[in-house]
Amino acid sequence: MALISGCEAENTDYSSEEVLETLTSDYPDEFIEWKDLFNQKEESYFIYVFSYDCFYCKQTKMQILEFYEKSNYQLYFVEYTKEVPIGHNITNTLGKKEIKDVFIKGTPSLILINDGVIKINVAGKSEVCQMIDLYLKN
Repeated sequence: MALISGCEAENTDYSSEEVLETLTSDYPDEFIEWKDLFNQKEESYFIYVFSYDCFYCKQTKMQILEFYEKSNYQLYFVEYTKEVPIGHNITNTLGKKEIKDVFIKGTPSLILINDGVIKINVAGKSEVCQMIDLYLKN
């Protein structure tokens, strides 16, 4: 399935523990599953949805790692899988508080959850980087 932002996820078998460790070694250990989007302890936190095979995710990686290190917000990472729903009008997800009502436009995506509600859902390299810049300044 081609993602709208031009990234494409491969159906690769990542079941080997050694392979998983290699793939996630450059990212912090703050990985969660998509189904746990609303199940985090913080009142406000960001979710970064990405794919290892995504060209734009690779270009955004340094900025997202800087955001992880410097932001006052907790940042969780979700690796894109077929369980992550794709849709066109992500503004329809704003204000939603149930996982069945949430989708992304493509990878990379950055979602802000505040008080159990989607406040921000942006997709694409430039939109994600603009949001990172905005929140690093605050």
